[in-house]
Amino acid sequence: MTEQIVLIPDRLTLPANIEERIFGNETKIITPCALQSSEISDSMWQSANVILAWHEIDYTSEVINKLINCKVIVRVGVGFDNVDLAAAGRMGIPVCNVPDYGTNDVADHAVGLFLTLARGLSRFNDSIRNAKAWDWNAGGVLRRIHNSTIGIIGLGRIGTAVALRAKAFGMNVIFFDPYIPDGQDKALNIERSRSLDSLLNKSDVVSIHTPLTLETKGMANKSFFDSMKRGSVFINTARGAIMDLDALADALFDNHIESAGLDVLPTEPPDLSHPLFKAWQDSKSDIYGRLIITPHSAFYNEESYLEMREKAASEAKRVLDGENPQNCVNNDYLL
Repeated sequence: MTEQIVLIPDRLTLPANIEERIFGNETKIITPCALQSSEISDSMWQSANVILAWHEIDYTSEVINKLINCKVIVRVGVGFDNVDLAAAGRMGIPVCNVPDYGTNDVADHAVGLFLTLARGLSRFNDSIRNAKAWDWNAGGVLRRIHNSTIGIIGLGRIGTAVALRAKAFGMNVIFFDPYIPDGQDKALNIERSRSLDSLLNKSDVVSIHTPLTLETKGMANKSFFDSMKRGSVFINTARGAIMDLDALADALFDNHIESAGLDVLPTEPPDLSHPLFKAWQDSKSDIYGRLIITPHSAFYNEESYLEMREKAASEAKRVLDGENPQNCVNNDYLL
């Protein structure tokens, strides 16, 4: 049997023990650990039978047209906005993802960001560490979580997991998702909002759990933040480009929203010269302690990291073995 080439262009370096175990000895795994597609030679792209794609590289039509021997592209993760699905379809290449590996982990992270802000945990910690003050009032304006309302935008796997966690805290849960059929609200005993504005008007905390699409890109803009309740909390563990950073900054600087917890940003790592990040770093700033940023890490723990890699490699191996993929996301484009 001809040796199969598995190209993992970004993020991972050898040894790729998990992938080697799943693909077996008749497969060669190449890990150039590139940051952009131009760092990988045309011959390497052309020789690849499988692409295991992380999120450093954009798989444009120019890149995909080089994949003349590729049988499948698998995103090692949930989001696939860095892959041109139509271009892959024209080449007859199925694009797959790992939709379920980090469901609970991202939900835990989203709720953790909210709890940290709602209970003033980072400000309490900083006041004791930096000011040596033992002050129960140092956490800022705190409000009771029980009976407050969380608005979830996107009730997929992660959004549903967040809803269940919020209910356990005694929160009222509403959601907006025009793609979820009627009845899901009754099954979960939560409230459906028929419009985004209605959800924003009612919610004490808004948490985003949508993919990045043409519809959701820039969705959290000035109008979005203006529609949020005064004094509410904004959480984004989905994709950074869903929000307009300048609009978020204005909403915080104007004290229209109380705080924000972000695991994703429009540009990662961030440009720290942006006024929002300069204020975030300044302990004397009005928004100090009202903004929490984590480094696109909501998905991560040791178990989820291994699960993600195992499921991505297993999906690709199915295709190499002549089976149909389980999680193809570009069926509509395949020739």
